[in-house]
Amino acid sequence: MKPALASGERVLVRAPSWLGDLVMAEPALRELDGRFGERLSIAGPARLLELLDGRFAHARRIPTPEGGDRPEAWRGHGAAILLTGSFRSAWCAFRARIPVRAGWARDGRGWLLTHAPRPAREAGGTPLGLGRPGRWPRIVPRPFGASCAELLGTLGIHVHDARPRLAPSQGTLEAARSRLASFGIDAGEPFVVVNVGARPGSAKGYPAELWAALLERMHERRGPPSVLVCGPGEEHAIAATLSALRLAKPHAWTKPPPTLHELLAMISLASRLLTADTGPRHLAVAAGTPVTIACGPTDPRHTADHLERTLIVRTTVPCGPCHLEHCPLPPAIHHRCMRSLNWATFES
Repeated sequence: MKPALASGERVLVRAPSWLGDLVMAEPALRELDGRFGERLSIAGPARLLELLDGRFAHARRIPTPEGGDRPEAWRGHGAAILLTGSFRSAWCAFRARIPVRAGWARDGRGWLLTHAPRPAREAGGTPLGLGRPGRWPRIVPRPFGASCAELLGTLGIHVHDARPRLAPSQGTLEAARSRLASFGIDAGEPFVVVNVGARPGSAKGYPAELWAALLERMHERRGPPSVLVCGPGEEHAIAATLSALRLAKPHAWTKPPPTLHELLAMISLASRLLTADTGPRHLAVAAGTPVTIACGPTDPRHTADHLERTLIVRTTVPCGPCHLEHCPLPPAIHHRCMRSLNWATFES
């Protein structure tokens, strides 16, 4: 018989290593915090755990060191709940001799886990509205937050509120308002945050010259002022966007780029966020801000929940969704999933 969660045991949850996944996992973390309180430990990248500052005050934080999780930091827990799909996290929990180890059985790690539900696989057909069929044994794309809730369900834990919820601190809100004032944007004045950041050459990023073209159209239509943002190390994307502009004069938040707390605060004050399908889109959902997403190589089924204030701009192409980091197509049709997007719905 599988061991159950024992009363009084410490519980470790390995948080996701990507911003978007961490935000989508927030309801599961909130449920675990409410149930276990000071008996809960949250492990994950230090930069992402900072987003939880002011939340889950009694839970212990275990920042993941450079090189990955270490079993010695995980020892002493009675259960490990792995909200990651990596083999490394399961191996770490196994080596830490944690009796209850729960996670999805994927990437050959099922034998390391005591609770290992198997994710559904695609049958190979072409999903409605997508360009190409999944390739066996591809896991059926589904919202990450729902996957986290289902995993907790195998342990008898029900996630009562499935919507991600994040709120900036009063201090970061005041700092964001000061930043807006320095841009000449008055308190309460509508403005749009445009996240142009992306890893260099990433197919998930919307090209800088296309961001510039959209900003020019917004300027011609006398739209609200825009604030360009990016993540650390992505300043090149803002520079490239600004250099491609002719008349539009958006404000740029760089030197340095905003922290996750600052970005959350700025997005929470905005009338809308424009972004590619990257982490900040999930901050907007958690903050309750409307968001428009340029969706290229990613499968929209991965995030098909809490879309009431979300507009996805995408087009069907025969090669997508491919989820490739770099587009392999020749120059004539390179990155066509992004370059053929039609923003008419947003602009109307």
